[in-house]
Amino acid sequence: MATTIQSSSLDFASIKNNLKTYLQSKEEFKDYNFEASGLSNILDVLAYNTHLNGLTANFALNESFISTAQLRSSLVQLSEAIGYIPDSKTASSGIVKMAMNLSNVVDRENTISIATGYKFTAKVDTRNYTFQTQETLTATDDGAGYYQFKTLDGDEKIPVKEGQAKVRTFIAGDNEENALYIIPDKNMDINTAIVKVFENTSTTSFDTYTSIEKATTISEQSTLYILKEMPNGYYELSFGNGTTLGKTPPAGGKIVVEYLAVNGAAADNALVFEPTSTIKITENVNRTPVVTTYTKSVGGGEKESIESMRKNAPFQYATQNRMVTFADYESLILRNYSTLIKDISSWGGEDNLKPEFGVIFSSIVFENGISEARQAVTKTGIQDLAAQLGVATFDIKFTDPVKTFVETEIFFRFNPALTTLSVNTIQENVRNVVNRYFEDNTGKFNLAFRRSNLLTLVDDVSPAVLSSRAEVKMQQRFAPSLLVEQDHNFKFPVEIASPDDVNFRITSSTFTFKGQSCQVRNQLKSNKLQVVNLSTNKPIVDNVGSYNAAAGEVNIVGLQVDAIVGGGNSIKLSVVPANQSVIRPQREYILEHDQARSTARAVDTDADY
Repeated sequence: MATTIQSSSLDFASIKNNLKTYLQSKEEFKDYNFEASGLSNILDVLAYNTHLNGLTANFALNESFISTAQLRSSLVQLSEAIGYIPDSKTASSGIVKMAMNLSNVVDRENTISIATGYKFTAKVDTRNYTFQTQETLTATDDGAGYYQFKTLDGDEKIPVKEGQAKVRTFIAGDNEENALYIIPDKNMDINTAIVKVFENTSTTSFDTYTSIEKATTISEQSTLYILKEMPNGYYELSFGNGTTLGKTPPAGGKIVVEYLAVNGAAADNALVFEPTSTIKITENVNRTPVVTTYTKSVGGGEKESIESMRKNAPFQYATQNRMVTFADYESLILRNYSTLIKDISSWGGEDNLKPEFGVIFSSIVFENGISEARQAVTKTGIQDLAAQLGVATFDIKFTDPVKTFVETEIFFRFNPALTTLSVNTIQENVRNVVNRYFEDNTGKFNLAFRRSNLLTLVDDVSPAVLSSRAEVKMQQRFAPSLLVEQDHNFKFPVEIASPDDVNFRITSSTFTFKGQSCQVRNQLKSNKLQVVNLSTNKPIVDNVGSYNAAAGEVNIVGLQVDAIVGGGNSIKLSVVPANQSVIRPQREYILEHDQARSTARAVDTDADY
């Protein structure tokens, strides 16, 4: 007999049934028909109220943890509680070069300066955006009247950022008030903020404060500010407490915040930057500089997403803003360059194929459209970041990602009596499932291919698919110089199958050599590679290299390619893995799917098991 109300359920019907069970345990309601009475309506109200209270409590509890919170405002507060400041909107940034020819100008100055904030317009699709410089530029006469503008570091490559320059001014409150200053702008790029503190409202001298995120040491004299997102999407500026977190602006002092309000990713891919104003050369001469684009604008981004905060905040907390382990390097590089980097993998030099101690290796997949020049600038910035935040002295070296393609040949037993769809439709559905599997499970570092998972999805395509199997190959590509003998070396992420007397373990796509259609493949029972005439199936070049099955290495020596059959500029080299069940890449390896060389084929059967 129930003596208490069961309260573990949140479902409305379960709550009502628990209330009825409880009341029926009482003598006065023992034989009472609840459904045929007005008391049923009262139970509905009680159950509904309990249901809502339970859901509210459950939601409130979920919003208290990073792993379960659903509201952005909750994630923002929880992340900041562990020292992680979510990314604001990010300005799209391009790089230009600027010069002027003043050879025909009399009494020209030897040095010309352009103040911070020189503006350009650039069109993306049909919309115009404003870009501007972020520092003072100078140019010196080369003796012939040619001026090349450079940054303060002497670099000809000048960064320009998209956005509208804005200024907010505050009067500092009393030190004891722990004052907060609200910037009501959801489009603010906090990375562009410049915070100036004046002793009072009449003075012109000021101290420039630095973001606490960039601080390496903090004392009571440190000039630091904290700028973070509020739950309503605006931004909150605060300062130290005068002791452990640095100086506090003097009461009555003036605080000026300069920043860019940006459009994020919408301004990416601007190619032409046109100056909006001239530069004064002499009293009567104004000239427009010649601007050439070094890299198009990239890196614009929206506010950090909920899923990104959920993933990055715990790792950022673990790094404590210092680079010690390779995981620290990954986390802080992503934190500072998230709009440019799609994925990153880092590892210690002791885990490299050829151990190199005292080194951290990083392999980076950049977002689409990031030019090689911009990639080089980003890598230099990463090295500077490592020099600032590295606790131990480690060199950082970059390794290009190695793409290994997976080829799949799917066979499935098909019973047409169990479906109204044609075999061609089922085969197309299977191919779509295979493609979706690779889209969801490959394309980034540390994502593995598992054949059993793929075949489970194939079996679920239709009741008419009775069973399935798959033959799997790995593939890498190389672009030969035509009509020239070359060596090519490959390292695959897992072991290659050993040679036998039935199957070829190494095969290449077709190319032309001496007027004949050929392919590279291994000799049966041997790891020796040959160039084979596909018409006669006989070797033209008996020894063109070898492969090491255990090491996953293929070495081609002295291969000459006259032309590539089928067009394109690369040859595909396919190998059979020793274990086709799983391909697990490490370090710089990334798996992708070669749809063109993957097939799905039905085998008809009338069996229904």
